[in-house]
Amino acid sequence: MDSLIHIDRIQVNCTVNDQFDAIALAAKPLLEQGCITEDFVEAAVERERTFPTGLPTTIGVALPHTEAKYVLKESISIVTLKNTIVFAGMGNPKESIPVQIVFLLAINNPEKQLRILQTIITIIQNEKMLKKIKAAKEPQSIYNLIKTFL
Repeated sequence: MDSLIHIDRIQVNCTVNDQFDAIALAAKPLLEQGCITEDFVEAAVERERTFPTGLPTTIGVALPHTEAKYVLKESISIVTLKNTIVFAGMGNPKESIPVQIVFLLAINNPEKQLRILQTIITIIQNEKMLKKIKAAKEPQSIYNLIKTFL
């Protein structure tokens, strides 16, 4: 997972209008670095409509992703939000989850994706860790926090 996260794929204290803007913002560095195809954002947004990814943690987290065919180089983007936006719940699509942290996954190996999801879940179940990620003022801080779990 270490090679999937880079400081230049972490954005902090951003403002977006909705969950789809958040996905597009998170995808921007991945697109610029040639990690995903041009169609990735649209596919991730469509997948989010059908299979929502909001998780009701202490500080709401979303884990949007899409099919492997849109991934050129496996990577993860992280965005913390200044404003809270609503994602539908992963376990209950009728539930509205107020989200402030987005982990955008661009993984093309299903087994690897499962391991990465498990690692991220471990991170986000730690309330202190979530608060530190949300409070981070620069990407380096989040990078350092997450590296401790790798």
